[in-house]
Amino acid sequence: MDSLFDTNKKVEDRSNELLEFECEQAMLRKAYAPPEMDAEWTKIQQSIHCSEKQRKSNTHHTISIQLRYFSFGAIAATVTLLALLYVLRPQRQSVSNGPVTVFLAQKGKQAVTITANGSHVAYPVSSGTKPPLSGAIVNADKADFTNVESNIAEVKTIITPRGKDYKVILNDGTEVIMNTDSKLIFPVRFTGSKRIVTLEGEAYFKVAKDASKPFIVRSGRLETLAVGTEFNVRAYDKVAPHVTLIEGKVIVNVAGTAKKVYLKPGEDVSLTDDEMKIKNVDPQYYIQWKEGFLYFDDVPLADVLSDLGRWYNVNIEIEKSSLMAYRLHFIVNRNAKIDEVIDNLNDFEYLFARKTGNKIIISEKN
Repeated sequence: MDSLFDTNKKVEDRSNELLEFECEQAMLRKAYAPPEMDAEWTKIQQSIHCSEKQRKSNTHHTISIQLRYFSFGAIAATVTLLALLYVLRPQRQSVSNGPVTVFLAQKGKQAVTITANGSHVAYPVSSGTKPPLSGAIVNADKADFTNVESNIAEVKTIITPRGKDYKVILNDGTEVIMNTDSKLIFPVRFTGSKRIVTLEGEAYFKVAKDASKPFIVRSGRLETLAVGTEFNVRAYDKVAPHVTLIEGKVIVNVAGTAKKVYLKPGEDVSLTDDEMKIKNVDPQYYIQWKEGFLYFDDVPLADVLSDLGRWYNVNIEIEKSSLMAYRLHFIVNRNAKIDEVIDNLNDFEYLFARKTGNKIIISEKN
Protein backbone atom coordinates (compact mmCIF):
# COMPACT_ATOMS: atom_id res chain seq x y z
CA MET A 1 0.00 0.00 0.00
CA ASP A 2 2.87 2.36 0.89
CA SER A 3 4.54 1.51 -2.42
CA LEU A 4 1.38 2.42 -4.35
CA PHE A 5 1.12 5.72 -2.45
CA ASP A 6 4.77 6.54 -3.21
CA THR A 7 4.27 5.78 -6.91
CA ASN A 8 1.16 8.00 -7.15
CA LYS A 9 2.97 10.81 -5.35
CA LYS A 10 5.91 10.61 -7.78
CA VAL A 11 3.55 10.81 -10.77
CA GLU A 12 1.74 13.77 -9.23
CA ASP A 13 5.05 15.55 -8.43
CA ARG A 14 6.26 15.03 -12.00
CA SER A 15 2.97 16.43 -13.40
CA ASN A 16 3.29 19.44 -11.12
CA GLU A 17 6.88 20.07 -12.25
CA LEU A 18 5.87 20.02 -15.92
CA LEU A 19 3.00 22.46 -15.44
CA GLU A 20 5.15 24.84 -13.40
CA PHE A 21 7.83 24.68 -16.09
CA GLU A 22 5.31 25.57 -18.83
CA CYS A 23 4.12 28.63 -16.91
CA GLU A 24 7.69 29.72 -16.21
CA GLN A 25 8.58 29.42 -19.89
CA ALA A 26 5.59 31.55 -20.91
CA MET A 27 6.77 34.33 -18.62
CA LEU A 28 10.39 34.13 -19.78
CA ARG A 29 9.30 34.47 -23.41
CA LYS A 30 7.54 37.71 -22.56
CA ALA A 31 10.29 39.08 -20.31
CA TYR A 32 13.19 38.17 -22.63
CA ALA A 33 11.82 38.27 -26.16
CA PRO A 34 14.41 37.54 -28.89
CA PRO A 35 15.62 40.79 -30.53
CA GLU A 36 14.72 41.69 -34.09
CA MET A 37 18.09 42.67 -35.54
CA ASP A 38 16.87 45.10 -38.21
CA ALA A 39 14.62 46.90 -35.77
CA GLU A 40 17.35 47.14 -33.12
CA TRP A 41 19.90 48.51 -35.64
CA THR A 42 17.41 51.17 -36.70
CA LYS A 43 16.95 52.18 -33.07
CA ILE A 44 20.74 52.52 -32.63
CA GLN A 45 21.02 54.73 -35.70
CA GLN A 46 18.17 56.92 -34.52
CA SER A 47 19.66 57.27 -31.06
CA ILE A 48 22.86 58.72 -32.49
CA HIS A 49 20.90 61.71 -33.77
CA CYS A 50 18.58 62.09 -30.78
CA SER A 51 19.12 64.31 -27.81
CA GLU A 52 18.98 62.96 -24.28
CA LYS A 53 15.49 64.38 -23.96
CA GLN A 54 14.32 62.67 -27.12
CA ARG A 55 15.74 59.39 -25.97
CA LYS A 56 13.83 59.65 -22.74
CA SER A 57 10.61 60.46 -24.52
CA ASN A 58 11.00 57.35 -26.65
CA THR A 59 11.72 55.07 -23.74
CA HIS A 60 9.12 52.38 -23.21
CA HIS A 61 7.99 52.20 -19.61
CA THR A 62 8.15 48.74 -18.20
CA ILE A 63 4.75 47.36 -17.44
CA SER A 64 4.52 46.04 -13.95
CA ILE A 65 3.95 42.35 -13.68
CA GLN A 66 1.56 40.97 -11.14
CA LEU A 67 2.24 37.39 -10.15
CA ARG A 68 0.36 34.97 -8.05
CA TYR A 69 2.45 32.10 -6.80
CA PHE A 70 0.60 28.88 -7.05
CA SER A 71 1.11 25.19 -6.57
CA PHE A 72 -0.11 22.81 -9.22
CA GLY A 73 0.15 20.11 -6.57
CA ALA A 74 -3.18 21.37 -5.24
CA ILE A 75 -4.98 20.37 -8.44
CA ALA A 76 -5.36 16.70 -7.55
CA ALA A 77 -6.73 17.44 -4.07
CA THR A 78 -8.58 20.71 -4.59
CA VAL A 79 -9.85 22.84 -7.45
CA THR A 80 -9.04 26.25 -6.10
CA LEU A 81 -6.29 27.38 -8.41
CA LEU A 82 -6.32 29.86 -11.20
CA ALA A 83 -2.91 31.29 -12.05
CA LEU A 84 -2.60 34.89 -13.17
CA LEU A 85 0.49 35.94 -15.04
CA TYR A 86 0.07 39.49 -16.29
CA VAL A 87 -1.91 41.93 -18.40
CA LEU A 88 -0.71 44.40 -21.01
CA ARG A 89 -2.60 47.66 -20.69
CA PRO A 90 -3.44 49.32 -24.03
CA GLN A 91 -3.30 53.01 -24.80
CA ARG A 92 -6.57 54.87 -24.24
CA GLN A 93 -8.57 55.49 -27.38
CA SER A 94 -10.86 58.38 -28.20
CA VAL A 95 -13.56 56.25 -29.84
CA SER A 96 -17.01 55.06 -28.86
CA ASN A 97 -16.49 53.27 -25.57
CA GLY A 98 -19.84 51.67 -24.78
CA PRO A 99 -20.68 48.22 -23.36
CA VAL A 100 -20.07 45.08 -25.44
CA THR A 101 -21.64 41.65 -25.00
CA VAL A 102 -18.87 39.13 -25.63
CA PHE A 103 -20.75 35.92 -24.82
CA LEU A 104 -24.31 34.68 -24.36
CA ALA A 105 -25.24 31.69 -22.23
CA GLN A 106 -27.49 28.89 -23.46
CA LYS A 107 -30.72 28.19 -21.65
CA GLY A 108 -31.98 24.79 -20.65
CA LYS A 109 -30.35 21.61 -19.39
CA GLN A 110 -26.90 20.90 -20.78
CA ALA A 111 -26.08 17.35 -21.92
CA VAL A 112 -24.18 15.46 -24.61
CA THR A 113 -26.64 14.50 -27.36
CA ILE A 114 -26.60 12.10 -30.31
CA THR A 115 -28.73 12.27 -33.45
CA ALA A 116 -28.84 10.03 -36.52
CA ASN A 117 -29.04 10.97 -40.21
CA GLY A 118 -29.83 14.62 -39.50
CA SER A 119 -32.85 13.81 -37.32
CA HIS A 120 -34.23 16.65 -35.25
CA VAL A 121 -34.74 14.26 -32.36
CA ALA A 122 -31.67 14.12 -30.13
CA TYR A 123 -31.38 11.90 -27.11
CA PRO A 124 -29.15 12.81 -24.16
CA VAL A 125 -26.20 10.61 -23.28
CA SER A 126 -25.97 9.25 -19.73
CA SER A 127 -24.57 6.23 -17.94
CA GLY A 128 -27.74 4.29 -18.70
CA THR A 129 -28.05 5.28 -22.36
CA LYS A 130 -29.00 2.44 -24.68
CA PRO A 131 -26.37 2.01 -27.46
CA PRO A 132 -27.59 3.58 -30.73
CA LEU A 133 -26.31 0.57 -32.70
CA SER A 134 -25.44 -3.03 -31.93
CA GLY A 135 -21.80 -3.22 -30.84
CA ALA A 136 -21.54 0.44 -29.87
CA ILE A 137 -20.61 1.49 -26.35
CA VAL A 138 -22.15 4.75 -25.18
CA ASN A 139 -21.95 6.29 -21.72
CA ALA A 140 -21.62 9.69 -20.07
CA ASP A 141 -17.90 9.98 -20.91
CA LYS A 142 -17.45 8.38 -24.32
CA ALA A 143 -19.03 6.79 -27.38
CA ASP A 144 -17.14 3.88 -28.96
CA PHE A 145 -18.17 2.74 -32.47
CA THR A 146 -15.17 0.46 -33.06
CA ASN A 147 -17.21 -2.76 -33.01
CA VAL A 148 -20.44 -1.54 -34.55
CA GLU A 149 -22.26 -4.42 -36.25
CA SER A 150 -24.02 -2.59 -39.03
CA ASN A 151 -23.68 -2.17 -42.79
CA ILE A 152 -26.11 0.72 -42.85
CA ALA A 153 -24.64 3.97 -44.17
CA GLU A 154 -25.78 5.89 -41.12
CA VAL A 155 -24.44 9.29 -40.12
CA LYS A 156 -24.23 10.30 -36.46
CA THR A 157 -24.01 13.76 -34.93
CA ILE A 158 -22.65 14.21 -31.43
CA ILE A 159 -22.94 17.58 -29.70
CA THR A 160 -21.18 18.51 -26.48
CA PRO A 161 -22.78 21.08 -24.17
CA ARG A 162 -21.20 24.02 -22.39
CA GLY A 163 -18.84 22.87 -19.64
CA LYS A 164 -18.34 19.31 -20.92
CA ASP A 165 -15.87 17.52 -23.18
CA TYR A 166 -16.45 14.06 -24.64
CA LYS A 167 -14.47 11.24 -26.22
CA VAL A 168 -15.54 9.53 -29.44
CA ILE A 169 -13.86 6.48 -30.95
CA LEU A 170 -14.75 6.11 -34.62
CA ASN A 171 -15.22 2.79 -36.41
CA ASP A 172 -11.66 2.86 -37.81
CA GLY A 173 -10.16 3.33 -34.32
CA THR A 174 -9.56 7.07 -34.66
CA GLU A 175 -9.90 8.82 -31.30
CA VAL A 176 -11.58 12.22 -31.10
CA ILE A 177 -11.71 14.28 -27.92
CA MET A 178 -14.37 16.93 -28.35
CA ASN A 179 -14.08 20.18 -26.45
CA THR A 180 -17.05 22.00 -24.92
CA ASP A 181 -19.81 23.36 -27.18
CA SER A 182 -18.74 21.34 -30.23
CA LYS A 183 -20.40 19.24 -32.93
CA LEU A 184 -18.96 16.20 -34.73
CA ILE A 185 -20.67 14.65 -37.78
CA PHE A 186 -19.36 11.27 -38.92
CA PRO A 187 -20.47 8.02 -40.61
CA VAL A 188 -20.93 4.96 -38.43
CA ARG A 189 -18.76 3.07 -40.90
CA PHE A 190 -16.29 4.61 -43.35
CA THR A 191 -16.85 3.52 -46.95
CA GLY A 192 -15.19 4.59 -50.16
CA SER A 193 -11.66 5.94 -50.58
CA LYS A 194 -11.78 8.65 -47.88
CA ARG A 195 -12.67 8.98 -44.21
CA ILE A 196 -14.52 12.29 -43.87
CA VAL A 197 -15.85 13.96 -40.73
CA THR A 198 -17.17 17.47 -40.08
CA LEU A 199 -16.37 19.54 -37.00
CA GLU A 200 -17.84 22.68 -35.51
CA GLY A 201 -16.05 23.84 -32.37
CA GLU A 202 -12.84 22.20 -31.20
CA ALA A 203 -11.47 18.67 -31.09
CA TYR A 204 -8.24 16.74 -30.75
CA PHE A 205 -7.75 13.98 -33.33
CA LYS A 206 -5.56 10.90 -33.00
CA VAL A 207 -6.03 9.37 -36.43
CA ALA A 208 -5.74 5.63 -37.01
CA LYS A 209 -3.23 4.89 -39.75
CA ASP A 210 -4.60 3.83 -43.13
CA ALA A 211 -2.57 5.05 -46.11
CA SER A 212 -5.23 3.84 -48.52
CA LYS A 213 -7.94 6.02 -46.92
CA PRO A 214 -6.91 9.58 -46.07
CA PHE A 215 -8.69 11.06 -43.04
CA ILE A 216 -10.28 14.47 -43.71
CA VAL A 217 -11.67 16.94 -41.16
CA ARG A 218 -13.92 19.63 -42.61
CA SER A 219 -14.11 22.63 -40.27
CA GLY A 220 -15.65 25.73 -41.77
CA ARG A 221 -13.58 26.69 -44.81
CA LEU A 222 -10.60 24.57 -43.80
CA GLU A 223 -10.01 20.94 -44.70
CA THR A 224 -7.32 18.96 -42.90
CA LEU A 225 -6.02 15.79 -44.57
CA ALA A 226 -4.07 13.16 -42.65
CA VAL A 227 -3.21 9.49 -42.94
CA GLY A 228 -2.22 8.74 -39.34
CA THR A 229 -1.27 11.58 -37.03
CA GLU A 230 -2.30 13.77 -34.09
CA PHE A 231 -3.58 17.33 -34.40
CA ASN A 232 -5.95 19.85 -32.87
CA VAL A 233 -8.66 21.71 -34.79
CA ARG A 234 -10.32 24.83 -33.40
CA ALA A 235 -13.22 26.19 -35.45
CA TYR A 236 -15.74 27.98 -33.25
CA ASP A 237 -18.18 30.41 -34.83
CA LYS A 238 -16.87 33.97 -35.31
CA VAL A 239 -13.32 32.91 -34.44
CA ALA A 240 -10.45 32.42 -36.90
CA PRO A 241 -10.04 28.65 -37.45
CA HIS A 242 -6.79 27.00 -36.36
CA VAL A 243 -5.12 23.68 -37.05
CA THR A 244 -2.19 22.76 -34.79
CA LEU A 245 -0.04 19.73 -35.62
CA ILE A 246 1.18 17.65 -32.70
CA GLU A 247 2.68 14.67 -34.47
CA GLY A 248 3.11 13.42 -38.06
CA LYS A 249 2.13 15.42 -41.14
CA VAL A 250 -1.05 17.02 -42.43
CA ILE A 251 -2.16 19.05 -45.43
CA VAL A 252 -4.51 21.95 -44.74
CA ASN A 253 -6.36 23.61 -47.61
CA VAL A 254 -9.04 26.24 -48.03
CA ALA A 255 -12.14 24.60 -49.48
CA GLY A 256 -12.93 25.65 -53.04
CA THR A 257 -9.48 27.18 -53.65
CA ALA A 258 -5.98 26.07 -54.56
CA LYS A 259 -4.58 27.38 -51.27
CA LYS A 260 -2.94 24.73 -49.13
CA VAL A 261 -0.08 24.29 -46.68
CA TYR A 262 1.91 21.34 -45.37
CA LEU A 263 2.29 21.42 -41.60
CA LYS A 264 5.13 19.96 -39.56
CA PRO A 265 4.92 19.11 -35.85
CA GLY A 266 4.91 22.28 -33.76
CA GLU A 267 3.29 24.40 -36.46
CA ASP A 268 -0.10 26.10 -36.38
CA VAL A 269 -2.05 27.48 -39.33
CA SER A 270 -4.93 29.93 -39.09
CA LEU A 271 -7.22 31.47 -41.70
CA THR A 272 -7.90 35.22 -41.50
CA ASP A 273 -9.38 37.22 -44.38
CA ASP A 274 -8.56 34.43 -46.85
CA GLU A 275 -4.93 34.44 -45.74
CA MET A 276 -3.34 31.31 -44.31
CA LYS A 277 -0.79 32.14 -41.63
CA ILE A 278 1.70 29.57 -40.33
CA LYS A 279 3.66 30.01 -37.12
CA ASN A 280 5.84 27.86 -34.91
CA VAL A 281 4.23 27.12 -31.55
CA ASP A 282 4.58 24.95 -28.50
CA PRO A 283 1.69 22.58 -29.31
CA GLN A 284 1.22 21.71 -25.64
CA TYR A 285 -0.25 25.15 -25.04
CA TYR A 286 -2.94 24.46 -27.66
CA ILE A 287 -4.09 21.23 -26.06
CA GLN A 288 -4.07 22.17 -22.37
CA TRP A 289 -7.88 22.10 -22.52
CA LYS A 290 -7.58 18.35 -23.03
CA GLU A 291 -5.71 18.11 -19.72
CA GLY A 292 -8.31 20.16 -17.85
CA PHE A 293 -6.95 23.69 -18.20
CA LEU A 294 -7.72 26.86 -20.10
CA TYR A 295 -4.34 28.34 -21.03
CA PHE A 296 -4.04 31.84 -22.47
CA ASP A 297 -0.65 33.13 -23.60
CA ASP A 298 -0.85 36.80 -24.69
CA VAL A 299 -4.52 36.52 -25.71
CA PRO A 300 -7.02 39.42 -26.12
CA LEU A 301 -9.34 39.86 -23.14
CA ALA A 302 -12.43 39.32 -25.32
CA ASP A 303 -11.15 35.90 -26.45
CA VAL A 304 -10.33 34.90 -22.87
CA LEU A 305 -13.82 35.87 -21.72
CA SER A 306 -15.45 34.03 -24.63
CA ASP A 307 -13.72 30.79 -23.62
CA LEU A 308 -14.71 31.31 -19.99
CA GLY A 309 -18.32 31.95 -21.02
CA ARG A 310 -18.33 28.86 -23.21
CA TRP A 311 -17.04 26.59 -20.43
CA TYR A 312 -19.12 28.03 -17.57
CA ASN A 313 -22.17 28.90 -19.74
CA VAL A 314 -22.51 32.45 -18.43
CA ASN A 315 -23.36 35.77 -20.07
CA ILE A 316 -20.36 38.11 -20.20
CA GLU A 317 -20.35 41.84 -20.84
CA ILE A 318 -17.49 44.33 -21.03
CA GLU A 319 -18.61 47.78 -19.85
CA LYS A 320 -16.11 49.67 -22.02
CA SER A 321 -15.17 48.46 -25.48
CA SER A 322 -11.65 49.87 -25.04
CA LEU A 323 -10.95 47.06 -22.54
CA MET A 324 -11.18 44.53 -25.38
CA ALA A 325 -7.66 45.51 -26.45
CA TYR A 326 -6.14 44.19 -23.21
CA ARG A 327 -4.04 41.04 -23.59
CA LEU A 328 -3.80 38.49 -20.79
CA HIS A 329 -1.62 35.67 -19.60
CA PHE A 330 -3.98 33.50 -17.65
CA ILE A 331 -4.42 29.86 -16.62
CA VAL A 332 -7.68 28.39 -15.37
CA ASN A 333 -8.29 24.99 -13.87
CA ARG A 334 -11.59 24.02 -15.50
CA ASN A 335 -12.69 22.28 -12.31
CA ALA A 336 -12.60 25.59 -10.44
CA LYS A 337 -15.85 27.34 -9.54
CA ILE A 338 -16.86 30.44 -11.48
CA ASP A 339 -16.55 32.54 -8.30
CA GLU A 340 -12.88 31.56 -8.11
CA VAL A 341 -12.39 32.71 -11.70
CA ILE A 342 -13.92 36.08 -10.85
CA ASP A 343 -11.72 36.45 -7.74
CA ASN A 344 -8.61 35.85 -9.81
CA LEU A 345 -9.68 38.22 -12.58
CA ASN A 346 -9.95 40.85 -9.88
CA ASP A 347 -6.28 40.33 -9.01
CA PHE A 348 -5.37 42.08 -12.25
CA GLU A 349 -4.40 45.69 -11.61
CA TYR A 350 -6.71 47.25 -14.19
CA LEU A 351 -9.73 44.93 -14.27
CA PHE A 352 -12.77 44.55 -12.05
CA ALA A 353 -15.16 41.59 -12.48
CA ARG A 354 -18.50 41.11 -10.75
CA LYS A 355 -21.28 38.55 -11.11
CA THR A 356 -24.99 39.32 -11.16
CA GLY A 357 -27.19 36.27 -11.59
CA ASN A 358 -25.79 34.39 -14.57
CA LYS A 359 -23.96 37.42 -15.92
CA ILE A 360 -20.36 38.52 -15.46
CA ILE A 361 -19.60 42.21 -15.99
CA ILE A 362 -16.04 43.37 -16.63
CA SER A 363 -15.13 46.99 -15.96
CA GLU A 364 -12.01 49.07 -15.43
CA LYS A 365 -10.69 49.61 -11.94
CA ASN A 366 -10.68 53.24 -10.78
